[in-house]
Amino acid sequence: MGEELKAIAYQKERLTIVREIQDRQSEMQTLLNLGAVYYSLEEYSQAKECFQECRAIALQLQDSRTEGLALKNLRLVSDALLDSQAANDYQQQHSSLVRKLWQAEALDFLAHAKMLGINPSEDFAKADLSGINLRSADLSNADLNHTNLSDADLTFADLSRANLESANLAGACLCNANLRDADLRGANLSRADLRTKMPRANLSGANLESANLYSAYLPNAKLVAADLSGATLSDADLSGANLSRANLQNADLKRTNLSGANVENARLIGALGLSEAMKLELKQRGAIFDDS
Repeated sequence: MGEELKAIAYQKERLTIVREIQDRQSEMQTLLNLGAVYYSLEEYSQAKECFQECRAIALQLQDSRTEGLALKNLRLVSDALLDSQAANDYQQQHSSLVRKLWQAEALDFLAHAKMLGINPSEDFAKADLSGINLRSADLSNADLNHTNLSDADLTFADLSRANLESANLAGACLCNANLRDADLRGANLSRADLRTKMPRANLSGANLESANLYSAYLPNAKLVAADLSGATLSDADLSGANLSRANLQNADLKRTNLSGANVENARLIGALGLSEAMKLELKQRGAIFDDS
């Protein structure tokens, strides 16, 4: 009803009562409620104090769900206070808690994350999710910028329109994942399994060294200045893709569809599977085939 001061008064009364009767679970819930009201009033110091008290009790009671909620709220408060280091620390602690419990109980990772108050669409940015099983996960539109997903299993995952800018996906399995319109600028995809569909994906400046793109579908994708050295691109569809300034040295280009692709200043030194006629055509379109 917008009567925050009354809400604070009632929650403080409740806090006194539950502490008198030593109801620790109710004490944690009251501290969360009180912190939420202070947060809505932009009284961030008081909110932080409530969430820290709540977390301390959760640790004593080994209540992982409440600890996760407290950590998420502490991150939000730190963001509001423009303390990016503290916000990042709380986020890492939050994701580490999910990983620890997931490994111990072998539960569905995303389901467990949601149980601990994590919103996969916005709370995994910059988190360490290396080696995690995210097979068939729905991460469409998710903010995963700078997230560590190295060696993660993302087979059949929906990453359409996801923000994966500067993410670490080295060695990750993305076979049959949906990467339509995904933002992968500057991402590390070295050795990744990318036998999948990536129409219109933005891979500008990405590291795709030795990646497996066999039969990959990349029409109109942006690969400006991307490193595709040693990558397997045989039978891939790169029609209309922008490969300007890309490094395709020693890449396997057998039967690769490059019709309409921008290859201006693309380095194709040592590229495999190109006929002499195709080399001549690509040279005429601006590709580079020697160091001279």
